[in-house]
Amino acid sequence: MLVTVEGIVIGKRDIGESNCFLDILTGEYGVIEATAHGVKKTNSSNMSAAGLFSYSKFCLNKSNYKYTLNSAEPKCSFFGLSSDLKKFSLAVYFAEIVKYTSAAEQNGEDILRFFAITLFKLQKENSDCDLIKSVFEFRIASMLGFLPDLRACRSCGKFINGDMFFSFEDNSLICEECRELEHNMGEELKPLSPQLLHTMRYVTYSAAEKVYCFSLSGDTRDSFLAFAEDYLLRQLGRGFNTLDYYKKLDLI
Repeated sequence: MLVTVEGIVIGKRDIGESNCFLDILTGEYGVIEATAHGVKKTNSSNMSAAGLFSYSKFCLNKSNYKYTLNSAEPKCSFFGLSSDLKKFSLAVYFAEIVKYTSAAEQNGEDILRFFAITLFKLQKENSDCDLIKSVFEFRIASMLGFLPDLRACRSCGKFINGDMFFSFEDNSLICEECRELEHNMGEELKPLSPQLLHTMRYVTYSAAEKVYCFSLSGDTRDSFLAFAEDYLLRQLGRGFNTLDYYKKLDLI
């Protein structure tokens, strides 16, 4: 059966001299693996469309959840990422998160759209890689089912009530007053400055098109960068080699 989908190539593994496996993030089927015959040949009509981080329209032969590339038409290329090692390594880290968390044959439209927006933002000149990383980490966690409840204190329901804390036990907010009333001193809580809480709320609840439309500096920036990574890795219960490599680039 022939199926036509749009998607982004988020992984590519060689098979011999001219063939490869493509990991494609699609809206209809989530992340799928497709065999691409002859795509590495210099005269292949599918070479550019099947490149890493290419957004393309794919015509695939589907048989028992196995896919083979028939043809591909490029729609948008993020090839420019490959000219900047830091940006490219960050994109690879994002791709690894998506591949690890996305199940095949499940709708992935929202993640595909967000991933494309992220790559577009990352590819821009003078883009803030570290802030993009943190926004992606915190937002993708919500999209994967780990949505934190940042609307108000879980006990009194107040949007702001003095000092606010984030509970890692139930991913919710609690104010200082309610914390003292509950006497649950063994609960792991993180104090949140008003600026940090505002940032977390913005990234969680804003439209995908606007999620990167802000900047941060000073202590708020440092706190958000650390919190976003920690939050995602806690929810997934693992680290990523691609993340380790990205961090090492700052030491080179």
